Amino acid sequence: MNPTRVARNLSTGAVTMIAAWSSWSHMVHVALKFGERPEVAYVLPISVDGMLVVASTAMVEDKLAGRSVRWSARVAFAVGVAASVAANIAAAHPTVGARTVAAWPALAMLLVVEILSRARPAPYREDPKTGSSGDEGRLGGTGPVVPVLADSGPTGDDTAVQRSDLDQVATDDDHPSAVNAMQRPRSRVGRAVDTVVRLRAERPDASLADIAAEAGVSERHVRRLLTSRT
Repeated sequence: MNPTRVARNLSTGAVTMIAAWSSWSHMVHVALKFGERPEVAYVLPISVDGMLVVASTAMVEDKLAGRSVRWSARVAFAVGVAASVAANIAAAHPTVGARTVAAWPALAMLLVVEILSRARPAPYREDPKTGSSGDEGRLGGTGPVVPVLADSGPTGDDTAVQRSDLDQVATDDDHPSAVNAMQRPRSRVGRAVDTVVRLRAERPDASLADIAAEAGVSERHVRRLLTSRT
């Protein structure tokens, strides 16, 4: 866990608790002083402190998400701080020092929330050891996502033609592995091609079905071979 983040969170929590307690006690004092019933006076500050918590949370979340801070959150937070400061000053002794001390917790919370709301997300950093960023662990990924396209794949006669074409293009220097992988099917495909060409030359009037039956291949394959030879 990041020590800086821990210190920031603890400090923010401490400032928030102090401001909330100060606001609550002063508002209760002011409410009772002006004749409010005790059961109302003791829960009235919760409406102000609760609004401050909701508004400050919304402001920080908007900023961390890269969005503009919503105006309603800023207005609610400003109104809550103003109410808290007013209650603190009203409950303090009528001196400048006492009122300044009483108003300070709410102002401290205002400054803390303003700092957090203006914080920027951490920039992208690549780990020199692994070549990946720290965001992958938070997102549950282990590396770049590579799309995989589904392919039904060639079947039957298409495979034979593709292998024959590959043999004609590949060389030992460019694709030695491809040539080695095609050595065995090459002889079979080559014999089929030679047989079809020979039968067409010997029997030019023969139908494609007859040539296919005698060569042991499909009629479609015969048509493709003869078309590629023309």
